Amino acid sequence: MANNIDGPEITLKASGDLSAAQFLIVTLDTNGRVKLADDADDPVEALIGILQNKPDALDKGAVVRIGGVAKVEGGATINEGVWVTCDSAGKLAAAVANDNVIGITLDAAVSGSLGRILLAQTGGHVVPA
Repeated sequence: MANNIDGPEITLKASGDLSAAQFLIVTLDTNGRVKLADDADDPVEALIGILQNKPDALDKGAVVRIGGVAKVEGGATINEGVWVTCDSAGKLAAAVANDNVIGITLDAAVSGSLGRILLAQTGGHVVPA
C-alpha cells in the first residue's frame, strides 16, 4: 500500500533536472539546492527527505517531504520495520553500519516499486558500527 499521509514539506531550489527523481531520496548540494542522494555513509550528505514533484531544471521548486509518512521507490527487497537509507541511485536500501538513516519501512519494499516509510526526525541518525 503506497500512499502518502499528510506531513511537512519544504520547497527548495533544484540542482538541475530532477524530473525522473520523484519519490526518491534527496540531499543538498554545496549551494543548498536539492539533489539526488547517492552516498548512504557520507557523513556530510544528510538525507533530508523524499522528492514529491518533478522539477525539470536548475532552480525550479523541489518539494521535499521531510516528516510523516511518504512514498519512496525501493532499490531492493526490504522487510517492514527496517531502518533504511539510500542506494547510489537515491532509491531505498536497508541501512547497515555507519549509514545515514532516512526512516523505517512501514511495508515490505520491492525493487522498482513504491512503498511507505516513516521519515525519521533524528538529525542525521547513523546506524552504529
